Amino acid sequence: MTSGAKLALGCILTVTSILGGCTSSPILVKPGDQQTIDRGLIEYPAATELKPVVRGLTAPTGIAFDADGTIILTESGAGGRAPRIFGYKPNGTPFDIYPQKQKFPFNIGGDHFTIYAPVGGVVVHEGRIFVTHRDANGYGVITSFGYDGSHYTVVSDLPAQGDYSLTDLTVNPTSGRLFFALGSATNSGVVGEDNWDAGWLRKYPNFCDVPWDDGKRNSFLKLLGYRFSTANPRAGLGQDDVLITGPMQPFGVSNQTRIKRNDKPTGAIYSISPTGGDLQVEAHGLRLPRGLRYNGFRLYATNNGMELRGTRPIKNDPDVMVRVVSGTWYGFPDFSADFLPITDPRFQPEPYMVLPTGYPDVSFTVDQQASGLIVPDRSTLLQGIFSPLSGAAKFDFVPTNGPFREFRGNAVVALSGDRSPFATSGQKLIGPIGFKIVLLDIDGKQVREFIHNTKDVPASMLEQDKVEALERPIDVKFAPDGSLYIVDFGKMELRDGKERITAGSGKVFRLIAKPDTATP
Repeated sequence: MTSGAKLALGCILTVTSILGGCTSSPILVKPGDQQTIDRGLIEYPAATELKPVVRGLTAPTGIAFDADGTIILTESGAGGRAPRIFGYKPNGTPFDIYPQKQKFPFNIGGDHFTIYAPVGGVVVHEGRIFVTHRDANGYGVITSFGYDGSHYTVVSDLPAQGDYSLTDLTVNPTSGRLFFALGSATNSGVVGEDNWDAGWLRKYPNFCDVPWDDGKRNSFLKLLGYRFSTANPRAGLGQDDVLITGPMQPFGVSNQTRIKRNDKPTGAIYSISPTGGDLQVEAHGLRLPRGLRYNGFRLYATNNGMELRGTRPIKNDPDVMVRVVSGTWYGFPDFSADFLPITDPRFQPEPYMVLPTGYPDVSFTVDQQASGLIVPDRSTLLQGIFSPLSGAAKFDFVPTNGPFREFRGNAVVALSGDRSPFATSGQKLIGPIGFKIVLLDIDGKQVREFIHNTKDVPASMLEQDKVEALERPIDVKFAPDGSLYIVDFGKMELRDGKERITAGSGKVFRLIAKPDTATP
């Protein structure tokens, strides 16, 4: 290569890095190249075929469909990369929604609108694409996009600066309202060292969990007075080695026994008009509602249990699916995700993990009676239980007609896998948890495997190089033709609370009926 050519290539690479950084390009697999995946790698239902549809994605989190079969995909922006929203028309033609391709270098004179990670969910409704994400200051936002990249804000300024941001969203089939979910700020109600490791505590030192004010009860949440000792990550910089922190209070604050409620709580499910306005809180006290979906006229959500980390570690809290009932408190942070008192022995961590906080065990933090909170009704709310740390994510209900009608009424749920060692305070697990697709019988509340790697470990742990297998399935949706699409987040490792993403490792799979068994 001549010196001039090298200089030109260097200029191109420099401009590319300035405009968008190092990215991988998704590849739509042509129908003729979609080879059925060998059952020696992945087990899936009889009389079906599992095939790759899209390769080369980086941290994808959602998929949605138009009535004509147009595919909309989102890349979350995890790992410090820029979020993306794009699609494929039924004939395979790709198109960009966000960001739009720049017409001039450095986007001079262009649209400077920017969304920030993570992109949580996507849904298509009446010709618009609705996406959840953060803004530059860490607040939660829903933006409505047109297919040409035009956009308007549906809602903003939601408390999403902590561990979890806005997640999934769906549309009420009767009212047309958008329902969306927001996770909690912390693991179990107390800001601690784990939040420093995750990074957000450095940027937002005053952020913490926020209880809901429904306007019907006392405007304050009454606490039981627990004050937790925790190591100060700023020690050595002229500050004390140990700080005292209270639940639902900023890091290092513990003098509040009454917490001011807010009409924008963390750990809640909201609804809003698709054009914006009339924001309503539908349910509260959920830790991490990752998936939302209607089955008929009933709304359901997956909710991830608390993890064995932080100042208030919780052991063996399962992931669940719940029915969403308007106005209900779902128990966080004093009940497990499956509505059992967190004081139960099964949730107690090893003594050495809690004794440094000043207490021998984990207890309630909120005076429920004085705060007007009603203990959740387990018999009516709980729909299914998944293994602790399994990562119950997005889901869909099997249609009554189509190639999978034998499973109609059941929920197909993506389990994105455990987040050890961060989620277990360094403790090793016996083996990987989750990393598969399961089928949940809502009526019988029974869970069984539906699609899973035959060796029950993620693809990155298999001996073969670059195998076509599941890594971290995060979303499942049925397309208008009845086939099931699976979004695989790809390889992700958690080190010191930070996500390490392997670019280009995300994929989309499609489960279809064999040609001789397909419904006409």
